[in-house]
Amino acid sequence: MMPANFSFEFNLNHMLQYLIRLDDLCPTNDIDKWQRFFRLFDKYKIKPIIAVIPDNKDPKLKSRGKFNSNYWPMVRGLQSKGYIMGMHGYNHCYVNRNSGILKMNKRSEFAGLPSQIQEQKIKAAAAIFRREKVRPSLFIAPAHTFDRNTLMALEKYTDIKVISDGLLKSPYVRFGFNWIPVQLSEVEPKTENTWTFNYHPETCTDSAFDELEDFIVKYHKHFVSLDDLSFVNYGWVDFIKEKFCIYKRLIRGYISFLLVEAEKIPT
Repeated sequence: MMPANFSFEFNLNHMLQYLIRLDDLCPTNDIDKWQRFFRLFDKYKIKPIIAVIPDNKDPKLKSRGKFNSNYWPMVRGLQSKGYIMGMHGYNHCYVNRNSGILKMNKRSEFAGLPSQIQEQKIKAAAAIFRREKVRPSLFIAPAHTFDRNTLMALEKYTDIKVISDGLLKSPYVRFGFNWIPVQLSEVEPKTENTWTFNYHPETCTDSAFDELEDFIVKYHKHFVSLDDLSFVNYGWVDFIKEKFCIYKRLIRGYISFLLVEAEKIPT
């Protein structure tokens, strides 16, 4: 007979759970594109993770819509509804091609920078949130790129203990932080484990939103919040699984690059 605690831990780690994250909230959003998400979530009592940019300087995002003078009151309103606030970097500007811990993208606001510069960014971001009375529960690195210095800066200047990132199938504890993996850019039915769907309202198509709406109508009871999650220690098996995911992603990217280059060769 299995020990009782084994069954309990197994169920917590393998039960089906969904979360959803919306990236790039800033004062120049096309707010109508966000409101449709908010209405959908409120209808089904889903509490999403919102990636809030403290001091947006990204030219692409600054050109999306008119400046919203009611931006921070709006953010506080989302917080009061129970939405999960996340610190989405500092200014969302990429300064190098470092891919950080997860090797997901070759652009970063943080990874590879000296610790003192990263500390300045995290400290400034935290100060803005304090000024605006917004309490971020987790950190969300732009482009999924950050390194150990980023984590040390968070530990030094914030109360954040959760990282919204990673490639595994369930939440885990690593480097002194709780990690909630972010695996999918659109909804996809699953049968077990914990899955985060990562949407960008500014660029989400109508068809992708309709698919999300249909999915939520069918599976809304499986959506959870931070308090529902169970975190397990990151071990050697997780290390191997993560490395496999990273190298599979790198190999796939390299093959795509070779195919593009091959098409340029004259026949």
